[in-house]
Amino acid sequence: MMENNKRKRIIYIDILNIISIFAVVLLHHNGIVRFYSASRAWKTSLIVETAFFWAAPVFLMISGSMLMGYRKKYDTKTFFKKRFTKVLIPFAFWTVVMTIWKVHIKQLVIDKYSIVNLVNIILNYQEEPIYYFGFVIIGIYLTMPLLSNLAEDKYRNSLWFTVLLWFIFNSTLPVICALFKISYNGFLKVQIGDYLIFVLLGYLLSTKDLEKKYRIVLYVLGFLSVVFRYVVTYYLSVRDGFINRTLFEYYEFHSVLLACAVFVFIKNVNWDRFIKSEKISKLLGKVASCSFGIYLIHIIIMHYERKFCDISIYSWQWRTIGAICTYFISLGIILILKKIPVVKRIVA
Repeated sequence: MMENNKRKRIIYIDILNIISIFAVVLLHHNGIVRFYSASRAWKTSLIVETAFFWAAPVFLMISGSMLMGYRKKYDTKTFFKKRFTKVLIPFAFWTVVMTIWKVHIKQLVIDKYSIVNLVNIILNYQEEPIYYFGFVIIGIYLTMPLLSNLAEDKYRNSLWFTVLLWFIFNSTLPVICALFKISYNGFLKVQIGDYLIFVLLGYLLSTKDLEKKYRIVLYVLGFLSVVFRYVVTYYLSVRDGFINRTLFEYYEFHSVLLACAVFVFIKNVNWDRFIKSEKISKLLGKVASCSFGIYLIHIIIMHYERKFCDISIYSWQWRTIGAICTYFISLGIILILKKIPVVKRIVA
C-alpha cells in the first residue's frame, strides 16, 4: 500500500508538471489578450487566459510539495547544490543566450555596453519578460531553509491559519477594494510574499487528503473563479476601451482558488487505473523533467515558427495548434540536448 501511494504521488506531480508547462505555452500563444479589441480572437484568447491562469501558481505548489520536507532526505548544503545545479546554471546560460539573440534580431537595443548596464538588463529581465519567473524560483529556493523548518505536523494548524488570513487580507479584500475603487491599506496584509503562499499551499494540499465533499466545493469555486474573472475582465475592458488588468495578479483570490482546484483534482485522480505500465510512468517522468528547459527556450521557438510559417498571432491556428507545435518542438529539442554530455547541464 505504501508503494502505491508513493508511485501515485510521483505520477500526479509529473502530470502537473507537464500540463503546467503546456498551459504556459498556451497562454503565451494567446498573448493578444493583453491588447483589447472587440474581435472574436480577443474574446476567445480571454477564455484561454482565464481558464489556464493556474499554470505558474501550480509550478510553485509543486515546489512546495516536493521541497518543504527536504530536510528528511538531505542537509541544506546538498539542497542548494541540487537546486541551483538544476536551475541556476540553465537559467544563467539561457539568459545570456536570450540577451545575445534578442540583440541579434533587434528586439533588444543596448545603448551602452558596460558590465553595470548588462547586469541591470539581466536582473530586470529586460531581455525576456517571462524570465521573471526564474528569479521567483530562485527566491523560493533561498527561502526554503526557513520554510522547511515548518514541515512538521505540530505547525500544520498554524500554517493553515496563516494561509486563511493571507487569503482574506492579501488575496480577497484588495480585489474587492479595487473593484469598488477603495484604496486598500497595504499594511493590513499578512507579511508573506505573494508567490510564497503557493509554496505553502502546495505542501499543505500534497500532505492532506481532502474529503470528497470538500473537493467538490473546491472544484466549483475554481470553475466560478474562471467565470468571475472572464465576466469582470470582459465587462471592464469593454467599458474602458482597453484591457483592464484589475484581475491579472496571481495572488488574487480567483487565481488561488483555481490553482488549488487544479492541484487537488490532479492529485486525486486514480492514475494507477490509467497508467499501469512502468515504461509509461518513466516516460512521464522524463517528459516532466524537461519542463524548465521548455520554459527557457519556447519563446525562441515561437519566433521562428511565426517567421517561417508567416502566421498571424490573431489566427486560431496559432493560438491552438501553434501552442501544441511549440510544446512538442521544444520538448524534442530538450530531450536531444539532455542526451549530450556537458550540454545537458544547461537544460536542467
